[in-house]
Amino acid sequence: MKGSAWLLRAKEVFAGLLPRLSHPTTGIALAVMIVGGVVLRVQNVGYPFHFGFDEHQYVNAAHAFLVGGQDPECCHPPLSKLIVGVGMVLLGNNPEGWRYTPLVFGLQSIVIAFLTVRSLFNDRNAGFLAAAFMAADGFYLSYSRSGLGDILLSCLVQWGVFAAIASRGWGGALTSAVFVGLAASIKWVGVLGGLPACLAILLLRRAPWYTIFAFAIVPLVHLVVWMVGLHMIHLPNDPLSVVETMITRKNFHLGFPHHTHPLESAWYTWPVLYHPIVIKSAVVAGKIRMASSVAHPLLTIAADVCLIALPVLGSAAALSARWRERWQRWFDTSASRALAILGVSWLATMLLWMSGRIVTYWYHWLTPWGFGIMLVAGVVSRFERRYPKPVLVFVLLVLAGATYLAPVWAELPISRTSANLRLFPGWR
Repeated sequence: MKGSAWLLRAKEVFAGLLPRLSHPTTGIALAVMIVGGVVLRVQNVGYPFHFGFDEHQYVNAAHAFLVGGQDPECCHPPLSKLIVGVGMVLLGNNPEGWRYTPLVFGLQSIVIAFLTVRSLFNDRNAGFLAAAFMAADGFYLSYSRSGLGDILLSCLVQWGVFAAIASRGWGGALTSAVFVGLAASIKWVGVLGGLPACLAILLLRRAPWYTIFAFAIVPLVHLVVWMVGLHMIHLPNDPLSVVETMITRKNFHLGFPHHTHPLESAWYTWPVLYHPIVIKSAVVAGKIRMASSVAHPLLTIAADVCLIALPVLGSAAALSARWRERWQRWFDTSASRALAILGVSWLATMLLWMSGRIVTYWYHWLTPWGFGIMLVAGVVSRFERRYPKPVLVFVLLVLAGATYLAPVWAELPISRTSANLRLFPGWR
């Protein structure tokens, strides 16, 4: 009897962990996407045995920091190189070591999506939708398997926003500020994650408004990371030397000429999937293994619709009582605040790229795109309550699209003909 009771209790706990959607098949499809996304990220992560796109920059720089050499990477703060170096310390200077920590952060992105959307919408189903969509997205999948810094940046920005959402006082606000400081220590654009984090504190009112002053420590966190990094490569690391180094790197970065590199793409082309980058490719025994960073097309269309329609409809609701009534049928005050935070998160992390001050590439879209995925999940969760069958169809189409494109996201061996059928000419 005791054994039976324990087994029954285990079943209850397991059932409590699963999504409880209106249509059971929807929950099964979400679970398949999450499990499949994890498996595809982990499998054969050490392949190919040579550098992929830009991996040499981060790996060689990480090695320089580990041995006290000269940093060969020209522009960015040191934290991404230090984090990549952790994997090299644990697993060696080999492909598994190069890609270990990006993989860990890539797996975290699924968890963060769940936590953020569940907390914002107070809805576990919304969280599962976000986790499944993040797991099924090829942009995040391919970058989770590469020794690059962008997945680290995205993850730290998202942790910073989540910590602000979950904040109930100074502890949460300080945690958020530390994450923002660390994100800025990957790439300076990470500091913009502080804007939605502060908005979350002010709008949700779960923590006192004055805890936003905790973000005053962001520059201190950034300074400490720089001082540690410069110390490791035996360069002057006092505060004045750090500032001089940052100015030099900033000027160098802004000095790159525009419209000269074949992989450049303007920010307004990203939402239409223009010019994604193939970040790894190899041919073995007549089969091609490819990792394209193209995002999931259906999720991209859904995110574009949300990013255009929600501000328009929200503005109409603010100006018209009739539209306000229609809006509130779908989005109560709490849900409206959640949408605003995710929308501002997307916009804030796009501001630098919109400014035209810097040469832009497809991978700069990774962090904003993560918030786009979360936004889609939040909206779909509201529709699921009234229209479970159409939502089931949407989820199944997302799963089908991810299944079809998985070989060219996760470097599964296929023929070149099959690869070309999955990637438009502009995606190759």
